[in-house]
Amino acid sequence: MKNKTFHYSALTTALLLSLNPALAETQAGEMLEEINVVGSMNKLDVQPFNQAKSATVLDNQTLTAQGIEKADEIARYQAGFTSQVFGSDINTNWFRVRGTEASQAIDGMPALSQGFFTPQVEMYGVEGVEVIKGSDSMAFGASNAGGLINYITKRPNKENIGKGEITTHFGNKNQRGIGADYTGSLNSDDSLHYRLVSRYSHADGEWNGTWSENYYIAPSLAWDISDKTNLTVLTSYLKTVGVPSSNFLPQDGTLIPTAQGRISSHANLGDPTQDYEKSISKSVGYEFNHDFGNGLSFSQNYRYQIIDNRHRGAYAYPSGYDANWNPIPLAQSNYEVARAVVYNNGTAKSHSVDNRLSWKYSNEVINNTLVAGMDYRNQKFDSLYTLFGTQGMVNVYDPAASYGTAATINAPRVLIKSRQSGFYLQDNVILWDTIGLSAGVRHDRVRNSELASEQNVRKNHTSYSGSVMYFNDLGLNPYYAYTESFRVPTGLSGNATLYKPNITKQHEVGIKYMPEWVDGTISVALFQAKDKGALVNQGTGATVSSADPIKRKGVEVQANLNVTEKLQTLLAYTYVRSVTENANGSKTNTALIPKHTLSTRVAYQFSDKLNAGVGIRYVGKSVTASGSLYSGYQVPSSTVVDLFARYQISENLAAQVNIDNLGNRKYLAGCDYYCYYAEGISAVGNLSYKF
Repeated sequence: MKNKTFHYSALTTALLLSLNPALAETQAGEMLEEINVVGSMNKLDVQPFNQAKSATVLDNQTLTAQGIEKADEIARYQAGFTSQVFGSDINTNWFRVRGTEASQAIDGMPALSQGFFTPQVEMYGVEGVEVIKGSDSMAFGASNAGGLINYITKRPNKENIGKGEITTHFGNKNQRGIGADYTGSLNSDDSLHYRLVSRYSHADGEWNGTWSENYYIAPSLAWDISDKTNLTVLTSYLKTVGVPSSNFLPQDGTLIPTAQGRISSHANLGDPTQDYEKSISKSVGYEFNHDFGNGLSFSQNYRYQIIDNRHRGAYAYPSGYDANWNPIPLAQSNYEVARAVVYNNGTAKSHSVDNRLSWKYSNEVINNTLVAGMDYRNQKFDSLYTLFGTQGMVNVYDPAASYGTAATINAPRVLIKSRQSGFYLQDNVILWDTIGLSAGVRHDRVRNSELASEQNVRKNHTSYSGSVMYFNDLGLNPYYAYTESFRVPTGLSGNATLYKPNITKQHEVGIKYMPEWVDGTISVALFQAKDKGALVNQGTGATVSSADPIKRKGVEVQANLNVTEKLQTLLAYTYVRSVTENANGSKTNTALIPKHTLSTRVAYQFSDKLNAGVGIRYVGKSVTASGSLYSGYQVPSSTVVDLFARYQISENLAAQVNIDNLGNRKYLAGCDYYCYYAEGISAVGNLSYKF
């Protein structure tokens, strides 16, 4: 029986600081070793390196080695990504892939996605992360144009019965926490086995008075009903409390210093004495698989999630304004700006189900996988919400003086219902072990409604995809792919209306190389995409559907190489250009997106016990938003250095330290109408005991 699977290679494990260099013994020119894990969004069961698209998998050892505490940190050493474009936000993950937003999924099922009802991901509970870069509506229909990020949660594995782990960590930002992970059996033949993962963590934010505390538990149960049928039940509970980040700062005083100098990189222009965050996310779901024989199998995934969120966060306006609402420098407003308050108090619920039949057929000429399926998603958001409460003025150089002042918050009820049903057909063919062809078609029906204002959006859409890839004995595999994405965002725009559809069409050419002269892989991809109806910022924090198309193009290079048995290297380079084609014929560069990013990471196995290395991250220049105070100004580039080391104290006990931004460099992650300071130095030590 073939489960819905994702694959990762022994190379991937070794590459990013695995302690055992023997894991890197995959010989050049051989097929990468495949390891099956349920929870994937890859319905065609094709290893990422053999897909005619930019796809990758980060396994648990990679996530642990990089010290990933927050989901958006996975982007730091991956081509195509722009990481933490709004700085380090303790209560939100910010991704940009190929110059725009990416969709997130959990165990192959789409996650809730609407404002404060977008779930946090406890990375200790994650087994691996799948990434598809670029538009792709074949996986589960509605998705952002940047791509898909799928978190595969930890679940029972027979090989780990009786094994477990206890881990603790601490850091320079008051980080502290403890986690536990254990797998056990409930019967004598181990056909019924379970896993229990739990963690507590605390961390202070970059901005004065901000902090976050998480409580997580995730029991799961696997039942091997027969040698052809299995069922995995996955549950989770995550409670987050704290004071949210308020990282929106004026361009004046950050990008350009005023007569008073620059605004502190820790300045909180919100109100930590009144701001709060409390979110509880609960989920239950299952993955069912049955093998009928003769290559025919059936799979069904179901996930129910509920999020209760209470959020209050004051934030400053990006500048002062004159009588005509034109932005003015801070000196003209006595270095004071008005504050608004975003408020949310409500509940979101989501049901998602995916049914599919897979048929595999092969002979001496053809190797074919055909998948047909249907899925359904039902979401409901019911909350008291406003983006525009008011709380007086704040001095950007002395924000504490205005903490505790009275606020006016009038939050109307927002009740949104969203339904999507989809039917899809995908086929992947390999001819003579040389030519790979794939094609897909998907039809979606979306119904969004806002009951209080009696608004409705109805859209039927058909998406197509197709690709070709050539495999040869040199390990040099060129490909071409055409993909589309389709999405009707949930929520209300800055105009208090439901969003219009966002449709993207993308062309991609690339080459994937597994050289004989070194153990590793090298991938190069060139893409060009056009977005219609993409979401754009109004300048007040609200978004609307763009009336003008956005064109994006770029180049991605990823090299994962084991230079020797002891030396592993990684290199990721990205070039992206994103422009809006305005109705008057002019073009506007997209804010927050640097044209060039480059990162490299080198690890060396000094002994059987010690593995250590260095990482360097370069983020190139970007531009501010058109219409902002310093419209179209360049945001300077930046380079930071990371250090890491892991020491195997004994067979069961290991210590690890990860230091990000070693020099504690103060720099801007990016600017749109606001500017956002990047994260300063972060030093975290971890002690883990496996048994």
